[in-house]
Amino acid sequence: MSTSTLLIEGSFPELAEELAQYLDSLNESAGVHSSIEGELGQIREAESQETPDGSKIQKSRDDVLKKIITKATLLNNAPEREFTAAYNLLINLSLQSPMHEQFFSRLCQYLSEQPVAQNSPYGPSLAISTLTTIFNVLPLASEARYHVFLAILKVIKATNSLVALEALVPQLEQNVPNWLSAWQLDEDDAQALHTAIADVAEAQGLSNLSYQYLLKALETIPADSASEEESQTLAKRVLTTALSNPNVTDFTPLTASDAIQALRKTDAELIELLEIFSSDDYASYTEFTSEHSLSSLGLPETASDVLSTKIRLLTLASIAAASSNRSVAYSSIASSLQVPEDEVEIWVIDTIRAGLVEGKLSQQKQQFLVQRATYRVFGEKQWTEIQSRLLVWRRSLESVLTVVRSERERFAREGVNGPEERTNGYEGQQRRQGGGRRQQQPREIEAGAD
Repeated sequence: MSTSTLLIEGSFPELAEELAQYLDSLNESAGVHSSIEGELGQIREAESQETPDGSKIQKSRDDVLKKIITKATLLNNAPEREFTAAYNLLINLSLQSPMHEQFFSRLCQYLSEQPVAQNSPYGPSLAISTLTTIFNVLPLASEARYHVFLAILKVIKATNSLVALEALVPQLEQNVPNWLSAWQLDEDDAQALHTAIADVAEAQGLSNLSYQYLLKALETIPADSASEEESQTLAKRVLTTALSNPNVTDFTPLTASDAIQALRKTDAELIELLEIFSSDDYASYTEFTSEHSLSSLGLPETASDVLSTKIRLLTLASIAAASSNRSVAYSSIASSLQVPEDEVEIWVIDTIRAGLVEGKLSQQKQQFLVQRATYRVFGEKQWTEIQSRLLVWRRSLESVLTVVRSERERFAREGVNGPEERTNGYEGQQRRQGGGRRQQQPREIEAGAD
């Protein structure tokens, strides 16, 4: 979404009178008798008595717009073919007032909180299109854009408009960070924006997108507010979403969050489950679930299969990462995952598909040959392990370098002394054979039968 210009021909009095007449016609169609047009006569008088600074005419125009805006909810009942044109006219008139942001705020309420074109299946699309027009006519840095965008999200959520959301999604990753910077939102407003996007995505079943923006909302919580009730509510929602989402396997952002860690005081068991998924194995998980029900932790019982599968994949990833010789026996995997050995290959393939490991299966050796493994969390223990591996690689490289240097020196010596030694050897042989005498050439002998 970018800025755009709305061009409508006509003077302010002419356009205001035209819109007032249209609103009166909508009233009459609804059986209501009123004359909005009759209330606008003052503007004609003001136009003829303009002050040098234009203050009187501007005040008159603002008063006219206020009267029109209060009746603008009638536009929601306009026929589909007239809806957009009528609202564009009102948007154009509002832009001519320094109070346009206030007027747009009221229009956003009309479009997001009340039915639009009830007799048309395109009502939600019309509302979203009009809100988008309001968004685009505002300057890039206008904070009013924030409120308009929230109204757009509200319509999408209320009407389950998947088409509108799918059209919006490609712009989110690129534009939201720029909007946050341009609008200079505080933590609360930034959190509200991210949460609103997450809510809309969740309503449409886009669980990965929802979690992505819930995590962004969590990151807006300052450390000194981590224990507040609202922060704790959001933190618990993010944590339960992460655990029950089969695609979430990286828990580092959660373990590093002050708001998540503050849950230890109120939801200690939930934090214990997070720690199991962060660094423990399937056996610990089964022991935990034998003592705690998922529902008591705020997780649906239907998430049991997802949790069980995910902890097995994570356990296999940890086994692969901890393997010193880069190979893991089928029997070891079967024991850790508590599955039959004939199912090991299936679990390895699923773990590879999840992006947690890379490698090859050796049916002959009954081993999984590890090429890469992902750590579930990356902390002091993992840094120590990487340091030890780097030291091993360093010693190996130093050994190779020593061999290379030795060979280089040997070749250098042979390159200097070799030709001289060969020359001296030839001259000595000549002396032994009589100095400079020509050697007798060997004769060819033909062998034949007598």
